[in-house]
Amino acid sequence: MTLYDAYGRPVDASRLREEQAGATMTGVRNIYSALHPSVALTPEKLAGILNQAEFGDPFLYLELAEEMEEKDLHYLAVLETRKQALAQLPLIVRPASPDPDDSRDADLVREALLDGPLDLPETFFDVLDALGKGFSATEILWDTSGREWRPRELRWRDPRWFLFDWVSGERLLVRTMEDGGQPVDAVGSGRSHLDPRMSARFSRASTPGWNAWQPMTVPILPFKFVVHFAKAKSGLPIRGGLARAAGWAYLFKNYVLKDWVTFAEVFGQPLRVGKYGAGATEADKRTLLAAVANIGTDAAAIIPESMLIEFTESRQTGSIEVYERLCEYLDRQVSKAVIGQTLTHDLPRGTGSRAAAEVHDSVRRDILRADARRLAATLRRDLVKPIVDLNAGPRRRYPTIEFALPPEEDAQSFAATVATMVDRGLRVGQAAILDRLGLPQPGPDEPTLAPAAKPGAPAFQNTRNRPTVNLTD
Repeated sequence: MTLYDAYGRPVDASRLREEQAGATMTGVRNIYSALHPSVALTPEKLAGILNQAEFGDPFLYLELAEEMEEKDLHYLAVLETRKQALAQLPLIVRPASPDPDDSRDADLVREALLDGPLDLPETFFDVLDALGKGFSATEILWDTSGREWRPRELRWRDPRWFLFDWVSGERLLVRTMEDGGQPVDAVGSGRSHLDPRMSARFSRASTPGWNAWQPMTVPILPFKFVVHFAKAKSGLPIRGGLARAAGWAYLFKNYVLKDWVTFAEVFGQPLRVGKYGAGATEADKRTLLAAVANIGTDAAAIIPESMLIEFTESRQTGSIEVYERLCEYLDRQVSKAVIGQTLTHDLPRGTGSRAAAEVHDSVRRDILRADARRLAATLRRDLVKPIVDLNAGPRRRYPTIEFALPPEEDAQSFAATVATMVDRGLRVGQAAILDRLGLPQPGPDEPTLAPAAKPGAPAFQNTRNRPTVNLTD
């Protein structure tokens, strides 16, 4: 039986046991960074990097996005806040229907993901690398030592090792030095690897429906990658990353910080004025100049008795506020782009109201729900379907995946609301309440809590014949 992925591509199960996008010592998939586009970054250079990514090769853009996370601590903090908010949430696997086959499929997925060797919080954190860069490709390493196909590891792959096809700009390709299994000739050696004309030989994929010619690339294998797109805006995936929008704030903030550091170095210390007598020689003048220059760093100097050094305090406090306010402004814009608001992450200069903080927190929750919905859809497409198809064959319906979002209100007020509605005749399912509170379903023989019997009232009867534990005041 031929299996097909979510895009209708046939699956070659024999190739799933190999790594397609592993690191290489040399070639186009090495782990080293040699270009460092953030160094001496200018508006012209940044515009060129963004245009290069849009027109086919995002190598420099992806490397810049990585360096932005390393060099801008505020951008790193808000981006990690958004990632960790979702990566730490519990994962819930539900059957597609009460049908026994669907229940068995859900149990299979639940065992593979929740009871297997996968570290899901770390895996989800890596998959959410797409928030900054626009996409992420996590390779599935399958374990076939038993009778079932199980993912033993979901390994993050450097996004620089991928690019999009030049026809649609949406299909992801793997960079490679091979053409049909044979090494590509070094035609055009000495040119930049970013130049699409660097090779006279092109690799044509054998996947049905693939008709694009691109140098040194092959399509990703079906059932081999979890490819996640985090769209900050509509359009091409490479233009949907937050790093593209935050890049300009990063550039301007770097200018401000450099000027601020220069100001602190020059004007943050007292102005040092050296005075020498009329009969001073050139050697005496050089000695005095060296003493004045070094006293700011060494805090000590020796000069002849006939010379004098005076200190003049700097009072240019207005310039300091200009630098600080501009940095704060740029940080606030980055916070708005990444987490949708500023009040839950940045401390304002003035006093903020509790109502405003709650409004900002609701915006953050809206973004969390959207991220959870997108990630769950990606996992259903690229992970749940392969697990079920490889072990049980194609299905018309597949198990669903959800993230248990934290409740918006506290448990006590929620319980009081539900109790009031139940007393008025509303029928509420137990599973819905447990999910809302983040509690698992009780096991078949697990003791359950029950309300304490009131004086004179008959004891509570457990209709499920489970042992109960009475709650008393």
